[in-house]
Amino acid sequence: MENKVIYLIGHYGVGKLTIAREICARTDARLFDNHLINNVVFSLIRADGKTPLPERTWELIQVIRDQAVAAITELASAETSYVLTNFLADDEIDRAVYLQMEDMARRRGSAFVPVALSATDEAHAKRIASPDREERLKHTDVASAERVRREVPMLRFAHPNRLDLETTNLSPREAAQAIIRHAEQAQP
Repeated sequence: MENKVIYLIGHYGVGKLTIAREICARTDARLFDNHLINNVVFSLIRADGKTPLPERTWELIQVIRDQAVAAITELASAETSYVLTNFLADDEIDRAVYLQMEDMARRRGSAFVPVALSATDEAHAKRIASPDREERLKHTDVASAERVRREVPMLRFAHPNRLDLETTNLSPREAAQAIIRHAEQAQP
């Protein structure tokens, strides 16, 4: 798989990172997980996945994201594929992040493949409280994660390479295979 930008988008605990790692293990793609960026700030402010974040947190994270996007756009080989992960709400700020990633793919001449991941409430609840999530400074409070799923709609977007994938009954391997097959057909 060459020159693809796969963007895994979904609520907390839907399996974005697990599936992204599986895609990278099966291809030569590189992982650009949102916590690679977030945790630079989260680790310094001791984010615990439960307590509300300080007001300027996302503003500072955007500065780091901008630099990472510049590195991928300006320094990385054009043949390299990337798997990105993120939770994007249907608001102006997250729409700008989505458009930034879409523009990054366009500027690289890459096929942009946004993937909307979903899962049942039961699957979310089971995945949210895992020790791995806590270690990675990810959201771990089951009740607040459920509230976010109910009250914060995911970003609505249309794209010719879009894939919708329900992960509840798929293993990470099966989900990764479906995404890879879809991405291999995607055109810039």
